[in-house]
Amino acid sequence: MPTDRPLVEALLDAPLGVTLLGWLEAQQRTDLNWAHDDMPPSPDAVDRAVGAATDMSFGALLDAAVYLSCVYVGPWISDAPDTVAIGYGGADARRPIAEAVVARFGAELCAPFDSNAQEWWFDTVAVSRWVEHLAPLFRRYEDVYSSGQFTVAGLWSVSNPPAEVHENLLGSWELEIGPIARCTLPVPSGARVAEIHRPEDWAQLVMEHPRVGGPYPEWELPGINQRRARLTSLLSVPGQRAARVTMRNQLVPDWRSVADAYDGVHLSWAGFLTSEGCVTELPDGDVTILRYWGSDRTLWLNDVFGDPVVLPPPNAESAAPVSDELADQASTVFAQLMGR
Repeated sequence: MPTDRPLVEALLDAPLGVTLLGWLEAQQRTDLNWAHDDMPPSPDAVDRAVGAATDMSFGALLDAAVYLSCVYVGPWISDAPDTVAIGYGGADARRPIAEAVVARFGAELCAPFDSNAQEWWFDTVAVSRWVEHLAPLFRRYEDVYSSGQFTVAGLWSVSNPPAEVHENLLGSWELEIGPIARCTLPVPSGARVAEIHRPEDWAQLVMEHPRVGGPYPEWELPGINQRRARLTSLLSVPGQRAARVTMRNQLVPDWRSVADAYDGVHLSWAGFLTSEGCVTELPDGDVTILRYWGSDRTLWLNDVFGDPVVLPPPNAESAAPVSDELADQASTVFAQLMGR
C-alpha cells in the first residue's frame, strides 16, 4: 500500500521534487540563470508559476521532470549537488507551486499499477547485444546495476506515457542508437506487483528483502572516485535527503527474494518524483536510495506476459503503420528474452 505521507510534503522533501519546483518558478523569471544563480524565490514568479502549473499538461510536467532528473540532478552530473542545494534553499517559498501541482495532477502522479497500460520499448539496433548477454531473463537476479538498485535479469515496462515525454524518456533510458520499437505488453490482472509511491515504500521493500549493496561510485553516497568537497553546500542544508557521507551500509533489495514475493515492482510518477535520488535513513545507521529508474517504470522479475503487440514508435502518429518486419523482430526478441 502507498504511504500516507502527503505528496506536497514529499515533493518538498525530495531532491528531484525541489529541483522541479525551482525550475517551474525559474520559467517565470528573466533575472537569473536557473540552477546556477542562488537567488531567493520571487513571490511574483511563484504566483505566476502556480498559474502555469495549473494550465500545463501532464505530459509537459513529466517531460520537465525526466529532463531535470537526467541532465541536472542525475547521478553522473558534477554540478548536481549545488543544483539540489539551491532547490532546497527555496523549497519553503515554493510550497504554493507544489500545492498547485498536486491539486492538478495528484491522481495521475499517484496512479496505481495498470495491467492494461504497460508498454515495452527496445532499441532495434542494440537489441542483439542485449539478447546475447541477458537472455533468458529472470534467472541471474544477482546480476545488478551499480550497487544493486535494479537487477539486469528483469524486464522494464512503462505505463503508456504521454507523447510529450517520449523524447526525453529515450535519453533517460539510454535508448539512443537505433530506431525504437514500442509494444503493448499484456499482463494478467492477477500479477503480484509491489507499489512504490514514496521513498518509504522503497525502504519498506528493502527492509523486507535486504541485501548489502556493492560499491556506489556516484555523488549521493560518495565512492572512491568522488570528492566530498563537492558536497559542501548541499551538506550544509538542514534536513536534505540528497547525500550522505557517513553510514554503516547501503542496503538494496535482494532481487531473488523480491521475485519470490512479487512478479514486478512498480514505481509510479509520484514515486519517481519523490524517491529518485532520495536517501532514506534505516535502522542501525544503514541507508537506502532508489536510483537509475528514470521515470514511471515497472521492473518485472517473472514471466507473466502474453505476446507483445507492436505499436507505432515513440512520437509517431497513432495511425502510423507498423511493418511486418518490425512486428516479427519484436516477437523474436521477446521470445529469446523469455527463453520460450
